Amino acid sequence: IQTTLANITVDQVKLLPPMTNTSKLHVMKFLSMLCIYSVISKPMLLPLLSCRMVRLTIEHGFCDNSIVGLVTAGWTLFAFTDEIEFGYRISRVGESLIEERPNKNMLLARSCGYIVWLKAFVEPVQSVLRHFSDHYNSGMLAGDVESAMLSRWAYCAASLDAGSSLAALSKHFMMCVQQSAKYQQKAVLHVAMAGFRTCMSLTGGSIGTEAVEIKSYDELNQIGKSTNNELSLLAGEFIEVCELSDKYPPYQIRKIFGHVRLFFEGIASLCLARQTHQPKWRTMGENAVKQMQKMEMVSKWNFENKSKLLQAEHYYTDGKLKSAEVAYKASIVSAQEHKFIHEEALAHELYGIFCVENHMVDRGSKQLHIALVKYKQWGALKKAGDLQLFIDLVDFYSYLLIL
Repeated sequence: IQTTLANITVDQVKLLPPMTNTSKLHVMKFLSMLCIYSVISKPMLLPLLSCRMVRLTIEHGFCDNSIVGLVTAGWTLFAFTDEIEFGYRISRVGESLIEERPNKNMLLARSCGYIVWLKAFVEPVQSVLRHFSDHYNSGMLAGDVESAMLSRWAYCAASLDAGSSLAALSKHFMMCVQQSAKYQQKAVLHVAMAGFRTCMSLTGGSIGTEAVEIKSYDELNQIGKSTNNELSLLAGEFIEVCELSDKYPPYQIRKIFGHVRLFFEGIASLCLARQTHQPKWRTMGENAVKQMQKMEMVSKWNFENKSKLLQAEHYYTDGKLKSAEVAYKASIVSAQEHKFIHEEALAHELYGIFCVENHMVDRGSKQLHIALVKYKQWGALKKAGDLQLFIDLVDFYSYLLIL
């Protein structure tokens, strides 16, 4: 694929003759359908499928499904190699071709899992959210409910990653759950329930459970508790985060939201390394630092603040306190500039804990109070309440020092 598509452009694809062989057209349609199902159920098939579709296009001409093969090839490069920017460029070629096709809505719906998810990795994620909504609408207009529901869930997941308002996001997740149940899209239903549980747990709300056809919040909690380690990390339950990692090993391919898991596992393992002095936690944390640094090279906007925060925790674990403090501050600035309010709050919180643990209680208390404000602005009222209890202990300790 890399050799064949090394210098591919939109104009070069347009120069290809149309595919007229009926049997080859049927093969392309079949392979296109396999690509849609394989992205979730059998992703290891994607390199084979996309390579075959690209070769058929070059040998027998261009058709609508050639675009599916092209954008799948771009996704394959993202998922299976380190050629992320090359894969992104190929997907952009496919996106440009779609805009000129009469069957635009169907192609947009079927390509969302490849084009927009890859854009959300490389481009500022906040700028990509509207594209998920566009692909959802295209899918519904084309009658492709499965692709439409994947786009609706992707919008919710990307919004959570971007730090969108939890109050509004809870409603979007609830709508996603309702529609997934209505159209019997079970794979989307389960991940949407996990996202809905995350929002409810962070906000402290319990509304909407009757609207998503579950008996109670406890049932929702049971559905989602083994699928999300963000809550465990924000609650300071680092062992639970790492236990989930052991129970559910990461995929052998790169996932579009795999950086979220990597980020939380990295922070949790570095904290455990300081507390237990066990080498396995340090190794896991150092791996997370290295992987996030690679992602930062692809998209400074999306990953710089995460990389700096992991570096800060790593420096702290190594006892390099001055370097750690510089990295904490850099993470805060980056998160603020790039509009990740939830991760800005987390950086203030971890910096505050660092200060308290290193006998800078007043400075630490200030950072924790800033984190409290940021969590409330995000809508994480339950998390803010838990942090307030810790702040009260810190303030009480500071008062005792004065006495």
